[in-house]
Amino acid sequence: MNDFLIPANFEDSGKIMGFFSTRNVVEAVILALPFAFIVFKLCPVGLTWKIILSSVFVIPIGGLALMGIRDDPLSIFVRTWWQWRKNRKILEYRGEVT
Repeated sequence: MNDFLIPANFEDSGKIMGFFSTRNVVEAVILALPFAFIVFKLCPVGLTWKIILSSVFVIPIGGLALMGIRDDPLSIFVRTWWQWRKNRKILEYRGEVT
C-alpha cells in the first residue's frame, strides 16, 4: 500500500479556479476588454466574423495575460524587461593596452 503525503500548500489561496492568480486575471481583463469592445462594437461585420476576429485577437491576448511569462504577471515581466533595457551596457573590447 502506498502512502501519499499532501503538502500544506496543496490548495493555494488567492487563485481563481485553482490555477490563475488574481493579478493575472485582472491584467487579462484589462487587456482583453478593449479588444473585445473594438471587435464587437466597432467592426461592421456579421456575428460570425466577430466571433472569428475575437478568437484571433481577444482570446490569445487574454490567454497570454492569464499565463504570464516565466511565472510572472505581464506587468512584472514588462517592468523587469524595461529596467534591463534601460540599464544595459555595451561592452567593447579594443584589444590589450600596452
